[in-house]
Amino acid sequence: MRQPYKAAHATFSDYGESQWGTLDSWKSAIHSLVVRGTDDDLTDALRNPATIELFYGFDLIGASRTQALNNDSGFRDHQAMLVAHAIEALASAVGVARVNNPEAPDHYPPEQHTSDQLIDLINPIVRAEFPNPFPNEFGLSLKAGVANLRAVFAIYQQYRTLQMLRIGNGSSVLEIGAGLGRTVYYCHQSGVKDYTIIDLPMTNLAQGYFLGRTLGAENVCLFGEDYRPGAVRILPPACLSDVKADVVVNVDSLTEMDRSAADTYVKHALETAKVPVNQSRGEQLHG
Repeated sequence: MRQPYKAAHATFSDYGESQWGTLDSWKSAIHSLVVRGTDDDLTDALRNPATIELFYGFDLIGASRTQALNNDSGFRDHQAMLVAHAIEALASAVGVARVNNPEAPDHYPPEQHTSDQLIDLINPIVRAEFPNPFPNEFGLSLKAGVANLRAVFAIYQQYRTLQMLRIGNGSSVLEIGAGLGRTVYYCHQSGVKDYTIIDLPMTNLAQGYFLGRTLGAENVCLFGEDYRPGAVRILPPACLSDVKADVVVNVDSLTEMDRSAADTYVKHALETAKVPVNQSRGEQLHG
């Protein structure tokens, strides 16, 4: 983990007018730990992300969330409620639960399902499970694991990505800004074996560890390593021009980038992909 991070960091120097320049500046202690810390200290930090802020900005596990859980008795229940609502929306989106119609309650009354029952209904349509490689993950406790809100979102993103692969008769995916790598995890488990992440070096660090723990180190290829067929490639932005994919996925981060960086990614997607997917759409990409 240490050498790929240092090599990726050496290729990246300018955030421009991106909000990620600020967010990553808050993680300077983690950068120092990777570059100069002991192996034991780095391993302990990666194993226990609830004690640091490595995931800040792209996932819900971190020191500030742990503090909120400890200080606010209603925070945990509120998060569980959000996850339950998200699972209901996911079930409707993939077609296994009725969308409530308040205009016709007599003909189409609301269905009553527990979250576990909804996950059982979703699973034949799209993979829905919740790996929990880290301690103190919070959300909604289910038979399939502790459901983190971001994980529920990632299941839907998996569903849409698989749809686009079928529409475009494709087999390869490039995800620009992949968060912790949850969507990658689900897609890989669903049979997508040509998947590449392009992201910032600090986020690459988190992705590499999460996917290594959940998919196995043999299924992850970090920057600078020889590519192994079937492994998820995790690369910094400098490698964008080397990556061609049938489907390009971005989930809302284009508006968080410097405009020139966003333009570069959009141009690459339009020139190389059969089907580009962006979960959010605005009149402007930035500003």
